[in-house]
Amino acid sequence: MGKKSEKRRRLLPVFMGSLKEDGILHPLLERVKKDPTLCLEIRNNYINIYYRGGNLIEIKKEQCFIAHFNTNYCSGVKNEVIKNLEGHKKLLVKDDVDMWIDAIPSLKQVMDLWFGKHPKEEREFQQIVLRENNGSVIGNSTDYFIIDVEYDNHSDARFDLVAVEWESKGSARKLQKGYRPKLCFIEMKYGDGSLGGKAGAMDHVDKFSNYVNNAGLKDIKDEMLKVFKQKRELGLIPALKNNKNQIERFHNDVDFIFLFANHQTIKKKDLLSG
Repeated sequence: MGKKSEKRRRLLPVFMGSLKEDGILHPLLERVKKDPTLCLEIRNNYINIYYRGGNLIEIKKEQCFIAHFNTNYCSGVKNEVIKNLEGHKKLLVKDDVDMWIDAIPSLKQVMDLWFGKHPKEEREFQQIVLRENNGSVIGNSTDYFIIDVEYDNHSDARFDLVAVEWESKGSARKLQKGYRPKLCFIEMKYGDGSLGGKAGAMDHVDKFSNYVNNAGLKDIKDEMLKVFKQKRELGLIPALKNNKNQIERFHNDVDFIFLFANHQTIKKKDLLSG
């Protein structure tokens, strides 16, 4: 198996089993599902739990499960709860997991103080988009479900959000008459300051075009289909909890979408200017 496939986002069976009922990480998954300010994202056989667009807890599988909190968020703030977590990074028994669950309010507070000084509005808004489409009370009426945030396949493909356009009309949700949902790549632009320069809108269009033309899309489609199925299996897309239809293949076409937030339309700025 080549390097590209090794970096695919998915959870291996042992990790998936740990998140399911009776698995050691299941209480943490349930805690995330009860808290709309959190989202759990699947990586290359590890998970990130995000809060306000920042990585609250990262859990990897080595000889055992290892939990990590980025202490850079502390910025010199002394916190006994975080200090105690240093001795419980290895999640060997239920009590270790419970300690991390109990620490979530303290970890949030530390991150709130850090974001107060170092705001990350664009990433925070990405998480809001995910929450509103995947889990809000009217989520089943959306045409888009977010599969991934901060996607990076280390092969020149980096996207703020990856989504599936699955139309909300009945025949489409039932996948009737050969209907196939479409994979979409979304670039978030928050505020007018993000529209120009090297990371401007046209730069992303050029990079996306180069990626599609040079790398193809089969690998990323297969990867995102797997992630979408695993997130549904774990109950991470509650808007689809009553839909038992499984997407087995995406549409041949893909869409590239710009999502503009906090744009001052009175300025009439050319959104696609470099």
